[in-house]
Amino acid sequence: MTVRYTVKQVSGLTGVAADRLRAWERRYGVVEPGRSESRYRLYDDVDVARLRKMAELVQAGTPASLAAEQVRDLRAITGRDGTVSLVRAGSPGRGGERSTGRDGAPRSDDGQTPAPTSEGGASRRDGWVTLDLSSTGLPPVEALIPPARSLDRISLDRTLDQAFSVGSFELVFERWLTPALARLGKAWADGLIDVGGEHFVSAAVHRRLSRAFEAAGPQDGGPVVIIGLPPGAMHELGSLALATCLRRLGADVRYLGRDLPVTSWTHAVEQLRPAAVTVSVPVTSDDASAQVLVEVLARTPEPPAIYVGGRGCGTDWPEELGVTRLEGGVVEAARAMVAELR
Repeated sequence: MTVRYTVKQVSGLTGVAADRLRAWERRYGVVEPGRSESRYRLYDDVDVARLRKMAELVQAGTPASLAAEQVRDLRAITGRDGTVSLVRAGSPGRGGERSTGRDGAPRSDDGQTPAPTSEGGASRRDGWVTLDLSSTGLPPVEALIPPARSLDRISLDRTLDQAFSVGSFELVFERWLTPALARLGKAWADGLIDVGGEHFVSAAVHRRLSRAFEAAGPQDGGPVVIIGLPPGAMHELGSLALATCLRRLGADVRYLGRDLPVTSWTHAVEQLRPAAVTVSVPVTSDDASAQVLVEVLARTPEPPAIYVGGRGCGTDWPEELGVTRLEGGVVEAARAMVAELR
């Protein structure tokens, strides 16, 4: 007899929040659960194994879209004792095991690619993408640290000019700016730069993102999306980048910025009747405030689709809130949102 699990049970088995499980299913097709007569999701042991592998890859730093691709390519093997394991295509099963791949087609591997390939300055090996920025014209990811240390405006402007002249906003933000800011944050944490230097660079980056947002132009007729941060949240570079990506994809974005009171959020929702709102949760300390905000937004008349994203998002969001958690990086999240809203 096949054991079936509810989404709540699978969340407990995998350690993955229920809303994230549903997002992985909807966006990436990692699993295809059955349905009860009441239309509730029902997962089997193969689904649980795939979701555990997906969680393992994402936790290790693999982008969600790439992790899903790897998990979809795995072949499930059920042993005599009923346990399920995932193996690469072509791996022989042990005696008494049977293949339980969904489509019966050959599977590739369990996250290890047979050989690295090179594409657009990136080499892919063992599920990770390593960027060779020297072939792209982008500055080194450490390039923001010297001007942060010396407060050298000319050097900082030159570095940002070089980066943003190389290619599209999406390419520069994803391939260079995100890792460069992470490297800057680590330098501050290690005591290599002063907090003033970190703020100096962040302010310059904020100005560049604002220019890119304005350059994208208004998108009249596109789905209206409100983006902002909950009360007390101050780190807005990620949300501004998301707003820019969405605008470039045709969304009519209303960016409300950081530390926005709950009453201002509800006023904007009632006034604009947006297709969606996105609440950015940049750090863990912002999670509780974001949950309170979302609870209020979910009770507004004709509530919009609610998205949450950011490194600070916890895993204990109540399922009844019905929020969609944005996975992956900013660019991937923007594309997923627009695809769902159109």
